Amino acid sequence: MKLLQHEPSPVCGKSSVKKGLRAYAAAAPFVLPGLLLVLAFVIYPMFFTIRIALSEYRIVQGEITFIGLENFKNVLSGGSRFWYAYRNNFLYALVTVPFILLGGMLFAYLINNLRRGQTIFRVGFYLPVITSWVIVSLVFQYMFNNSDRGLINYLLVDVLHVMDDYVPWLLREWAGNAAMRRRYWKNVGWSMLVYLAALQGIPKERYEAAELDGAGLWKKFWHITMPGLRPTTFYVMVNMIIGSFNVFIQVMMLTGGDPNGKTSVLQYLLYDRAFNQFEFGEASAIGMISAVTIVALTIILNRVFKLDNVEQEG
Repeated sequence: MKLLQHEPSPVCGKSSVKKGLRAYAAAAPFVLPGLLLVLAFVIYPMFFTIRIALSEYRIVQGEITFIGLENFKNVLSGGSRFWYAYRNNFLYALVTVPFILLGGMLFAYLINNLRRGQTIFRVGFYLPVITSWVIVSLVFQYMFNNSDRGLINYLLVDVLHVMDDYVPWLLREWAGNAAMRRRYWKNVGWSMLVYLAALQGIPKERYEAAELDGAGLWKKFWHITMPGLRPTTFYVMVNMIIGSFNVFIQVMMLTGGDPNGKTSVLQYLLYDRAFNQFEFGEASAIGMISAVTIVALTIILNRVFKLDNVEQEG
């Protein structure tokens, strides 16, 4: 006896389509405003930037002439200024990101184990995060002033007598170190807060089970805390790397790329090409190179942290 195969009736198919359309219509008022904003301020500017990067853009005349990869060739072969900026962004990330990660993780771990005063320490560490970069830059400009008016020079020469003469900190290549120190001070609090939330999300039952098995403090940290913080570490690291390639205000206010562009970064070079030299095509090419670099580093980090395997195991 053959089994009868029931085909879905056209009426049933139409009703399911109508239900789906009604569901989309109900969700549209909530989704459309955000979607329109993303299209207007993210998608359209992104494609327009790609177009300008491949064109000669005369902003006054409003003319856009396609020239292919010429802007990228000009940027990459335009001398050492671009490569100094590109190198400085990598150095900025390489030097600052590990310290921000370790500092945030350490302070979060210590604060999480406090019985009293957690709120005071959280607020104290987070205050630099909400401080304006302009204010921070002015403070550090005063601290590293090249003359006797600078706090660092005053302490080293006039108070401690460690040095015989005042050091022109902001006129030398290591002036970028001042920008790096500012980033430690300003971003460790953000990293601490994110890690603190992640630590409080790890079930206490895991630590209790480890104690019953005789695990010490180090084993609990290595086998429970560290694996639990792996997605958070990836999130913090990616955000800090993106921030490293978006450095602009601190370099502009502290060094202006001097001496001879050795403290310049990609965003400052982009600003200089666009608004000082009016080479918008080359500026867009620099922005594209920065974006591709960030995407490539994110993919590499995702492979290193193996987050896909972590999600499947979870």
